[in-house]
Amino acid sequence: MQTGMCLRIYLSESDSIHQIPALEAILGLCQEAGLQGVSVLRGIEGLGKHGIHSTSFLELSSSLPLVIEVIDTEEKIHQALPLIQKELPSALIATWPIQLIQKPTE
Repeated sequence: MQTGMCLRIYLSESDSIHQIPALEAILGLCQEAGLQGVSVLRGIEGLGKHGIHSTSFLELSSSLPLVIEVIDTEEKIHQALPLIQKELPSALIATWPIQLIQKPTE
Protein backbone atom coordinates (compact mmCIF):
# COMPACT_ATOMS: atom_id res chain seq x y z
CA MET A 1 0.00 0.00 0.00
CA GLN A 2 1.02 3.56 -0.66
CA THR A 3 -0.10 6.63 1.26
CA GLY A 4 -1.93 9.35 -0.59
CA MET A 5 -4.42 12.13 -0.06
CA CYS A 6 -8.02 12.84 -0.92
CA LEU A 7 -8.97 16.40 -1.86
CA ARG A 8 -12.65 17.25 -2.01
CA ILE A 9 -14.02 20.56 -3.31
CA TYR A 10 -17.65 21.50 -2.77
CA LEU A 11 -19.17 23.73 -5.47
CA SER A 12 -22.45 24.69 -7.03
CA GLU A 13 -23.29 24.42 -10.72
CA SER A 14 -23.77 28.19 -10.78
CA ASP A 15 -20.25 28.98 -9.43
CA SER A 16 -17.85 30.58 -11.89
CA ILE A 17 -14.22 31.66 -12.11
CA HIS A 18 -13.46 34.52 -14.52
CA GLN A 19 -16.80 33.98 -16.31
CA ILE A 20 -16.00 30.27 -16.84
CA PRO A 21 -17.98 27.59 -14.99
CA ALA A 22 -15.98 26.76 -11.85
CA LEU A 23 -16.19 23.06 -12.65
CA GLU A 24 -14.38 23.53 -15.98
CA ALA A 25 -11.82 25.90 -14.46
CA ILE A 26 -10.97 23.54 -11.58
CA LEU A 27 -10.70 20.52 -13.88
CA GLY A 28 -8.27 22.56 -16.00
CA LEU A 29 -6.21 23.45 -12.92
CA CYS A 30 -6.15 19.79 -11.86
CA GLN A 31 -4.95 18.77 -15.31
CA GLU A 32 -2.26 21.47 -15.35
CA ALA A 33 -1.08 20.34 -11.91
CA GLY A 34 -0.78 16.74 -13.15
CA LEU A 35 -3.39 15.42 -10.74
CA GLN A 36 -4.97 12.07 -11.50
CA GLY A 37 -7.95 10.29 -10.08
CA VAL A 38 -10.25 13.30 -10.50
CA SER A 39 -14.00 12.67 -10.37
CA VAL A 40 -16.96 15.02 -10.45
CA LEU A 41 -20.10 14.08 -8.55
CA ARG A 42 -23.37 15.88 -9.14
CA GLY A 43 -25.72 16.07 -6.21
CA ILE A 44 -29.46 15.80 -6.43
CA GLU A 45 -29.95 17.93 -3.35
CA GLY A 46 -27.85 19.99 -0.98
CA LEU A 47 -27.95 22.54 1.80
CA GLY A 48 -25.47 25.40 1.67
CA LYS A 49 -25.00 29.05 2.53
CA HIS A 50 -27.78 30.01 0.10
CA GLY A 51 -30.33 27.50 1.38
CA ILE A 52 -31.58 24.22 -0.03
CA HIS A 53 -30.82 23.32 -3.65
CA SER A 54 -32.77 20.44 -5.10
CA THR A 55 -34.38 18.96 -8.16
CA SER A 56 -38.10 18.51 -8.22
CA PHE A 57 -40.77 17.73 -10.75
CA LEU A 58 -41.92 21.35 -10.60
CA GLU A 59 -38.57 23.09 -10.80
CA LEU A 60 -35.17 22.07 -12.14
CA SER A 61 -32.46 23.94 -10.31
CA SER A 62 -29.43 25.28 -12.19
CA SER A 63 -27.56 25.53 -8.92
CA LEU A 64 -27.24 21.91 -7.82
CA PRO A 65 -24.32 20.85 -5.66
CA LEU A 66 -21.14 19.53 -7.25
CA VAL A 67 -18.26 17.71 -5.58
CA ILE A 68 -14.87 17.41 -7.21
CA GLU A 69 -12.86 14.62 -5.62
CA VAL A 70 -9.17 14.09 -6.31
CA ILE A 71 -7.15 11.06 -5.22
CA ASP A 72 -3.39 11.42 -5.67
CA THR A 73 -0.14 11.64 -3.75
CA GLU A 74 0.12 14.03 -0.83
CA GLU A 75 2.89 15.93 -2.63
CA LYS A 76 0.81 16.59 -5.76
CA ILE A 77 -2.26 17.61 -3.74
CA HIS A 78 -0.21 20.06 -1.65
CA GLN A 79 1.28 21.56 -4.82
CA ALA A 80 -2.13 22.06 -6.45
CA LEU A 81 -4.03 23.27 -3.37
CA PRO A 82 -2.74 26.89 -3.36
CA LEU A 83 -3.72 27.28 -7.04
CA ILE A 84 -7.22 26.00 -6.34
CA GLN A 85 -7.64 28.09 -3.17
CA LYS A 86 -6.55 31.21 -5.05
CA GLU A 87 -9.35 30.71 -7.59
CA LEU A 88 -11.97 29.59 -5.03
CA PRO A 89 -11.21 31.55 -1.84
CA SER A 90 -14.65 30.97 -0.30
CA ALA A 91 -15.18 27.35 -1.38
CA LEU A 92 -15.35 24.55 1.14
CA ILE A 93 -12.31 22.33 0.58
CA ALA A 94 -11.42 19.24 2.61
CA THR A 95 -8.40 16.95 2.59
CA TRP A 96 -7.51 13.80 4.45
CA PRO A 97 -4.88 11.07 4.24
CA ILE A 98 -5.74 7.80 2.52
CA GLN A 99 -4.17 4.46 1.67
CA LEU A 100 -3.85 3.81 -2.06
CA ILE A 101 -4.47 0.17 -2.92
CA GLN A 102 -3.59 -0.79 -6.46
CA LYS A 103 -3.01 -4.06 -8.21
CA PRO A 104 0.71 -4.30 -9.01
CA THR A 105 1.54 -4.01 -12.69
CA GLU A 106 3.19 -7.05 -14.20
